[in-house]
Amino acid sequence: MKHITDQIVQKAEEVNFSGVISIFQDDRVILNSAFGLRDSANGLFNEPDTRFGIASGTKLFTALGIGKLIEGGRIGLDTKIKDVGKEYCTFIDGDAAIAQLLSHTSGIYDYYDEEVISDFDNFFVDIPWYQLETPSDYLPLFANQKPKFKPGQRFSYSNGGFVFLGILIEKLSGVSYREYMREHVLLPAQMTHSGFFALNELPQNTANGYTSNRKTTNIYNLPIRGGGDGGMFTTTYDLAAFWRQLFSYEILTKSLTEEFLKTRWEFNDKRGYGYGIYKELDDSMYSIVGGDAGVGFDSRYIPKEEIVINILSNVTDGELAMRRFILSNLDSIKSAE
Repeated sequence: MKHITDQIVQKAEEVNFSGVISIFQDDRVILNSAFGLRDSANGLFNEPDTRFGIASGTKLFTALGIGKLIEGGRIGLDTKIKDVGKEYCTFIDGDAAIAQLLSHTSGIYDYYDEEVISDFDNFFVDIPWYQLETPSDYLPLFANQKPKFKPGQRFSYSNGGFVFLGILIEKLSGVSYREYMREHVLLPAQMTHSGFFALNELPQNTANGYTSNRKTTNIYNLPIRGGGDGGMFTTTYDLAAFWRQLFSYEILTKSLTEEFLKTRWEFNDKRGYGYGIYKELDDSMYSIVGGDAGVGFDSRYIPKEEIVINILSNVTDGELAMRRFILSNLDSIKSAE
């Protein structure tokens, strides 16, 4: 029988996967293979160190940015929005707390409500994408809007809530979201090749994102820079470093990291959500995921075996087939030599 890594590579070729698939165990590389093109017009191939967009995988990093503000005494998990700025208390209930924003239970208005929107390739807002360079640029989208529900009433996955957390980072830090994140989150996480790059000025060896037809890039489908709810670029190596740093308590303190990793909402008897992160209820695995026009992303950490599994694709929903295959073969991956 083929080794599990050979099976993964074969499956990726069968489904015409475009991107990078990696498995790391501690400092050991079990698999790190690139597939497809990062620039189809020029015939440039993805490489193991290519940068990819991670869409909503960004949310955990935003959450950690809030964690750094908490450590600095600027806010607390129980801080209410009315105590941060009464001007916000139209589109979110003033009694909603920071913790509820982090766990998608605040009831804030959502400019990109995935309970009603599912077509990533054809979603647009009333502000041109090229004018959305930082979270505070989104504020006009929230004007004259009403909260979806009372704080704590239910879980509702909220892109708007994490854009708003990015707005709060800018308000409380006095610098742009991307500057703050680079200094306070990405550098402590040893993510030296990651950042919030403009789509019309991507650095070398960064994959173009392609919509479902694999011909059209996503430059007119997304904000020109990521902010709060999505849009960060990273590499598989940076993600491996990130999981190590997170669980070594090098980003947040041990006590605050543990708070962020606790289950805050249960989807079923196995899976739940912490602050910006999906998790198994028994703490056996943690994950961040993202899907957008030109992005398919999944990154997982298995603490017991210290295994990192990364799937980074530059095609809309490009990670789906490989995620299903890998999750169905987790036992083989855990025992891989």
